[in-house]
Amino acid sequence: MLSGYIWKSGHGLVVTLGASALLLSAFFTQAFAGDQDMTVLAHASSGPLQCEIRKNEMGNSVELTGVIVSSRAVAGNFRFTITKSGPSGSSNINQGNTFDLAADKESRVGQVAINLEHEANAVIELFVRSDDGIECLAKAPLKT
Repeated sequence: MLSGYIWKSGHGLVVTLGASALLLSAFFTQAFAGDQDMTVLAHASSGPLQCEIRKNEMGNSVELTGVIVSSRAVAGNFRFTITKSGPSGSSNINQGNTFDLAADKESRVGQVAINLEHEANAVIELFVRSDDGIECLAKAPLKT
């Protein structure tokens, strides 16, 4: 009798764990699917350095990401700016820092989520400069 209870409890535990694993799998698949939904707004390259602005629409907001890639190891600095105007006013967002990038690797160097109400406009710019003077500029308008 006790062994039947343990088996039933164990079976319930297995079912519960299986359902939990299924929910976690669905959650992580959804999270990765969001990354795959990114659209390239602008792309530029200069020598081994490439810079890109990506967007991911999330309901009434847009996530903007600056990305750099280089075919060789490179270090430098970046500036990621968003200038937005619309019926509710205007805003300026500036992000900047240094980076140190290994060859053939990708690095996200700026990320911002903004609301884009009807008739809003934004200009997004990613400027990258390596320590040895290579410059890359990606710039894109965004309108609703």
